[in-house]
Amino acid sequence: MIEIGRFQIDVEMRTLRRGGEVVPLGSRAFDILSTVASADGRLVTKDEIMSAVWPETVVEENNIQVHVSALRKILGPDRNLILTVPGRGYQLLKRHDAPPPNIQQPPQVRPASAGRLPHPKTNLVGRHIEVAQILAALRQTSVLTLVGAGGIGKTSLAIEAAGQAAPEFSAPVCFVELAALTTREAILREIVASCGLPSIADGELNPAHVSSALTGADMLLLLDNAEHVAGHVAEIVELLVSENEALRVLVTSREPLRIMPETVLRVDPLDVPPPHSTDAEILQRSAVNLFLLRARSIHGAVGATSTEIQLIGEICRRLDGIPLALELAAARVLTLGVEGVHRRLDDRMAILAGGYRTALPRHQTLRATFDWSFALLDASTQSLFRRLATFGGVFTFEAMCAIACDSELTIGNAIISISELAAKSLVNVEFDGPVAKYRLAECTRAYASEKLQAEGEAQQIAARHARYLSTCFKASSTDLAHRGEDGLPDLPQTLDDACSASDWAFSADGDPQLGVELASNLAGTLLALGRVEECCTLATRALDALERLPAGSIDAIGEMRVRASLAAALSYVRGPVWMSTELWRTVLTLATESGAAEFHARALCGLWNAMLSSGKINESMQFATQFQKWARSHGTVWQQTLADQLIAVSLHCLGRHAEAKDRLEDALQRLAALRDEAQEVGGVRADPLVFCKGTLARIVWLQGDPEQAMMIVDKTIDLVRSETMEPSLTHMIGTVAVPLALMSGDLCRARHYLDIMRSQAALHHFDIWREYSECLTGCHDILNGHVENGLTRLEPALDALLARGFRRLTTPFVIACAEAQVVLGQLKQASARLHGALDFCRRNGELLFVPEIRRALGSVAQAQANRQPRVDPAFAEKMDYASACFLEAIDLSRAQGARMWELRSSIAMARLLRAQDRSEEALELLETLTTHFKPASTAIDIETLFGLINTLRACDERASGECLPALSR
Repeated sequence: MIEIGRFQIDVEMRTLRRGGEVVPLGSRAFDILSTVASADGRLVTKDEIMSAVWPETVVEENNIQVHVSALRKILGPDRNLILTVPGRGYQLLKRHDAPPPNIQQPPQVRPASAGRLPHPKTNLVGRHIEVAQILAALRQTSVLTLVGAGGIGKTSLAIEAAGQAAPEFSAPVCFVELAALTTREAILREIVASCGLPSIADGELNPAHVSSALTGADMLLLLDNAEHVAGHVAEIVELLVSENEALRVLVTSREPLRIMPETVLRVDPLDVPPPHSTDAEILQRSAVNLFLLRARSIHGAVGATSTEIQLIGEICRRLDGIPLALELAAARVLTLGVEGVHRRLDDRMAILAGGYRTALPRHQTLRATFDWSFALLDASTQSLFRRLATFGGVFTFEAMCAIACDSELTIGNAIISISELAAKSLVNVEFDGPVAKYRLAECTRAYASEKLQAEGEAQQIAARHARYLSTCFKASSTDLAHRGEDGLPDLPQTLDDACSASDWAFSADGDPQLGVELASNLAGTLLALGRVEECCTLATRALDALERLPAGSIDAIGEMRVRASLAAALSYVRGPVWMSTELWRTVLTLATESGAAEFHARALCGLWNAMLSSGKINESMQFATQFQKWARSHGTVWQQTLADQLIAVSLHCLGRHAEAKDRLEDALQRLAALRDEAQEVGGVRADPLVFCKGTLARIVWLQGDPEQAMMIVDKTIDLVRSETMEPSLTHMIGTVAVPLALMSGDLCRARHYLDIMRSQAALHHFDIWREYSECLTGCHDILNGHVENGLTRLEPALDALLARGFRRLTTPFVIACAEAQVVLGQLKQASARLHGALDFCRRNGELLFVPEIRRALGSVAQAQANRQPRVDPAFAEKMDYASACFLEAIDLSRAQGARMWELRSSIAMARLLRAQDRSEEALELLETLTTHFKPASTAIDIETLFGLINTLRACDERASGECLPALSR
């Protein structure tokens, strides 16, 4: 039974009685009354009441006020026993302590024994350096203030340091807890009581009298939690130390006292492990050590597995290394487990509760810690603080004003308020040269976000943020990518903020029109910086929203930006290629109608690339020619050079390699002088020099110099620059480096490049290039003798590419697949694949690989013939067809000037002739090629040429009995 004035509270029976009679009282009101009464006179915060009365329900704080008002009405003359502490909570006073109505009495003086240094609640972890700094500072300065955010561990650190410093003073350390004090007189009384000084009459209780009483005292005075009375503490401390050189004052506060004798030591969070740390590295961090110490004291088996250690490292990072947050999170491990705590961190304000019962109320939940600091801010600073929640990382003063300021919160207010927030450790400030950059810790941001939602400003501030970021990206994507972080401050963080803003804009509560505007400015930058998959996702969402908006909601430029970005990204990320083609056609139409020259050029380049990707070489040549015509009349030198390069690539695919090579070499000379300028190839920012040299390397290989081709490849990869690495690098490796290494028989080099390509494709979510690398891996396995395994990898990946409509340089995969099927006896399937590819190439002008298709068809026919008895007419028919295929392949190769294709077809024909006992003809056919190739070459086909010649000559020598000189390899 708890007595309260004329009333009795029976907690077990849940009744309130007066004179033995039960007083009707609602259940919520009774819960509030019993919670406050059970605190035995201690201040009970609003959060404590909310947790006790509405443990699993989110309600407004005014619910407490409603029920407290009802309680006071019931208590009547005893209504003042429930004392309201503004901004903090409620306190139940005894009858004789009750103040007159509306008058708050100062706290009673505690006995002198209360000033003794408290015992630490837990072992201090990871603070030995700070303790040493405090001890050293106390020997040099009369006032040392430990400043830091709430829950950072200032009190624990101060108590530990004071305990170690105690032997250096003749008098015991005096500890004064300031949290419950609000007036200068109360602070002075507490100092007097804690220091064991004689009582001072109320009329004489002032700093001067206390200072006089402490004259000559060799002691350390620890004033804990001074931020809410910083002005009073500053006045008192400055006078105390001015008249007593032996006195040392150690203060903990969320902001400095700002007095002359003060030295400030900022207390930082505990050390957290960086991302991707090993288990051993995680366990070395002080934040992790504190978490484990607290968690194991409650639930022993914590951090026993690598999975848990990695999760604990992430928890410590996301809690910013704040000791209070770590301890509260560790306490939750008993009920939620490590994985459960990690999963619920997005709702950290709710789960981070349950601190030590003996701790101050504001240290029992994370929200209460922030409530204490928030209540100390004026209205303008509170407004700025909650609006800063929109920033996910660092931000500048300019960005802050653009989003947070309005007619009520002016720039002048913001200047004062940001300084106040920094002083109170609610905002971190860093300097990049003269430029100040601000950041909210993740826990602080979570609290600010709650306040922003509660104030009903979240939508308005999110819209301002999105609009501001949209203006940041109005510069051209090429210019931004070229200037990097000089173009936009903290570009990576700004991009991440913009992506988060777009998530809001396209959400159910967002603004889709604003989202499209932001995406139209942002997508090009993502594309230019190689973040192709992000661009694809963003542009897809924007296009979906655009098609639902009323006509005219977005201007033509904005619409073209969205469509062009998506069209460019699709060809690299996921396809289908036909969708990319349709998007580019729409962009071309809009550009023509609006007279937008830039997008007219981009659309022509994009359509050229889309046609090339879909294997429609004739159409690619048409768009390349249109672009060349446009560039000559309207374009820059860059665009004119690029136009010649696009035509050269199409000529190469048409089998006109000599013409293509001449154009590429001419373009290379012009590109060298324009190296530092950026340009797009098919809508994606790429380095045309790399693109040009890659095509040239393939032509050099085809013309019979594999070693020179691979030298060009290696040097070209060295030219890839970090700002244009992707998709340039993956494209170069996939279409040039690996295929040429495989065709040269250099499987080791091919595997080296393949490993890089597979990693990059996975990292950047290039789905098309992941399937492409799988095809190359299958080809590698086949050439390495693992035919069945290779075909198992190659065939489904090839079919997936074809289903996306992607046919860029995929014909060699069709040929490799067919050749593997021949080895495995799947002749019908091999023939069907090759005839389908041949028909497609001839219809669309992809003549580059037609000689190889004819050669492969000859091999199929020869394998079919070998299944027949030699006397069967079908045998001769198939052999004749095989011979015709090989001869046609040789003729087509010669017409193209493709010596390597000619070599492969000639070797196949020579083997057929030898099988027909026509070795002399076979030798004559091969000898005509020897002048075109180097005998010392290590390329597999060239080695085969000279090896086969030697074999044929040896056979001829044995047959004729003559001694012919053998050719070296």
